[in-house]
Amino acid sequence: MMSAVLVFAACTKMDKLPFYKNGTAVTLSSDVTTITPNATDSSKPVLNLTWTSPNYATDSATQKFVVEMDSTGRNFANAMSFEVEGPLGLSFTGAQLNNMLANFGFTPGTAFSVDIRVTSSYANNNEQYQSNVVTVTMTPYLVPITLTPSSTNPITLSLTNGSGEAVSFSWNASNYGSNEIDYALQVDTAGGDFSNPQVFKYGTALNASLIENDLNLAIINLGILGGSTKDIQFRVVSYLGASYTNPLVYSDPVTINVTTYVPVPDNLYIVGDATPGGWANPVPVPSQQFTKVDAYSFSIIVNLNAAPASYLFLPVNGSWDHKYGGASATGGTLLKDGAVPGSNTPGPATAGLYKIVVNFQTNSYSVTPVPVPSSLYIVGDATAGGWSNPVPTPSQQFTQISPGIFAIVTTLNAPPSSYLFLPVNGSWDHKYGGATDGTEAGGGTLLADGDVPGSNTPTPATAGLYKIVVNFITNNYTVTPVPSNLYIVGDATAGGWANPVPAPDQQFTQISNSEFKITLPLIGGKSYLFLPVNGSWDHKYGGTSATGGTILYDNDVPGSNTPAPSSDGTYTIDVNFLTGTYSVQ
Repeated sequence: MMSAVLVFAACTKMDKLPFYKNGTAVTLSSDVTTITPNATDSSKPVLNLTWTSPNYATDSATQKFVVEMDSTGRNFANAMSFEVEGPLGLSFTGAQLNNMLANFGFTPGTAFSVDIRVTSSYANNNEQYQSNVVTVTMTPYLVPITLTPSSTNPITLSLTNGSGEAVSFSWNASNYGSNEIDYALQVDTAGGDFSNPQVFKYGTALNASLIENDLNLAIINLGILGGSTKDIQFRVVSYLGASYTNPLVYSDPVTINVTTYVPVPDNLYIVGDATPGGWANPVPVPSQQFTKVDAYSFSIIVNLNAAPASYLFLPVNGSWDHKYGGASATGGTLLKDGAVPGSNTPGPATAGLYKIVVNFQTNSYSVTPVPVPSSLYIVGDATAGGWSNPVPTPSQQFTQISPGIFAIVTTLNAPPSSYLFLPVNGSWDHKYGGATDGTEAGGGTLLADGDVPGSNTPTPATAGLYKIVVNFITNNYTVTPVPSNLYIVGDATAGGWANPVPAPDQQFTQISNSEFKITLPLIGGKSYLFLPVNGSWDHKYGGTSATGGTILYDNDVPGSNTPAPSSDGTYTIDVNFLTGTYSVQ
C-alpha cells in the first residue's frame, strides 16, 4: 500500500512556469523645443520630459530610467546622466539646467543644441532599451549681481584716518555651474565707462572693505587731483576663474561723493645703485635730496646709471620703513611700499643727467633727460665784461653748486643795462635769460633761446653786488643783493648789542665777492647777528645752528638770533653767500 502511494506521487504533473514577454523602447517627448531661461526661472520647472511605458512585466517601481543629455554631435560621449526609478517623466528647474550647461563649458547667452535620450531597464539593469533622441535648443544665463554699499553718504578721506575703513560693500553670488567664480570691485569717476578703472580683487569673497588710504590712492590714480571732491562710481565684476581675464557679470554702478587728500611727505630722497650713493642709507645730502617745488611736488636733477641699475624714493633718510617707486624707467603711476616692484624703479636706458619729478597730487612721477649745460656764464652791459664774448673767467663764470643749479656773485650795473646766460663761453648759439629782474619773490621764469626777450634780462633797480642763482630743476632764476661789508653784533661778542659795533674787531674780512671770514672770541650760550651796514638795523643775516648751516635773511632769522657755541672760545666764522651757508669752527 505504501509503495503505490509513492509511485503515484512521483508521477504527478507540475504546472507550466510563468512567461514574461520582452519590454519595448520608450518614446521620449519634451514639452519645449527651445529654452531661454533667466535668473527668475532658477526655481521654476523649465523643461519637462516624459516617456512612454517600457511595458516590462513587473511593477513600475522596479523599472529604471537613465536620462542622458549632451551637446548635439557628440553622440553622448560626454553626457550628463540623471536616474529615475518608477515615474515616466523628469523635470528640470532653470538653475539645474543652467548648471548643467555651465559645466558643459557653454558660453552664457549663446544658444546651444542639446540631445536628450532615455535608457530604460529593470532595476538590476537587465533588458536595456534606448529611446529616440529629442533635441532641444538651450541658452544658459548668468545670475545678476546687486552691489550694496555700507552707506552712500559723502565720504571725506583724511590722512589721519588713513588705515580706517572708508566704505564697505557686499554682493550676492553669481554662480555658474561648478566653476570657480571670482569677484573684483572696479572704481571709476562718475560718468566714466570703466574702460580703465582702478581694481580691487577679492577672490570668491562676497564682500569688500576699502580703507581710506587705498581708496584715496585709487581715486588719484584715476586722474583726480588730490584734495578735490568728485562723484565716484563703484561696481562689482564676476570672473570665470582666478585669472581675472574672463568677465561674466557686471553689477549696476553705485555712486558716492568722495573728497580726497594729498598724502605729501615732508621730504624725499633717492637711493639705489642707479644713483651715485648706491644703496647706502642714509643717502648723501643735499645731492640726493629732492627739492620741494610746490605743495605737492618734489624734483631733483641727478646722474642716473643705466638699467639694470634701479632706485627708490624714501620719505625719511636712513629709514627703509616706507618707500615710493614705479614700474617704468620714464615715469608713470607712483607706487608705495609693497606695491613697488621687487626689482625697484628701473634706471634709464642710457646713463646721464635726469630730472625726476614726483607729484603726490596726481600720484605720478616723470623721468626726463635734462639738457643742463656743463657750464654757465654771464654776459651783457650790466657786467664788467660788457657784451664781449668770450667773457672774462673766472669772474663771470657760474659755480655749479648742485646738479642742475648754478650760482654766481657779481656786480650788476643799473638799468637800462641787461644781461644773458651763456652755456658755452664765446658762442651765441644758445642763451638763457628772463623777462624780470629776478628780485621778486620766487624769482623769474628761465627762458631759453628765442623765448628770451630781445631786450635781454633786465637788471635790478640799483647797481650793486648780487647773487644770481639759475635753477634748471625749477626752471627759474633769482637775483638777491649781497653785502659789500659784513659785521657781527650780539651779546655773544665783546661789543654786545651796541650798534655800530667796534671795527675792525667785529668786521669780517672779504675773501671774495661772495665770502666773508672773521676770527674772534665768542661767549658761550649767547647769540649774535650779521649786519651788512654797521650802525643800521635795516637788514640782518643769521641762522638757526651754533655750528653753521643755511644763511637766513631779515625776517627769516629767528627771534632768538643765531646761537653761539655752548662754550666760550675763539671761533672762525665763514659766511659764503654763493653757497648760501655759514660755518662756525
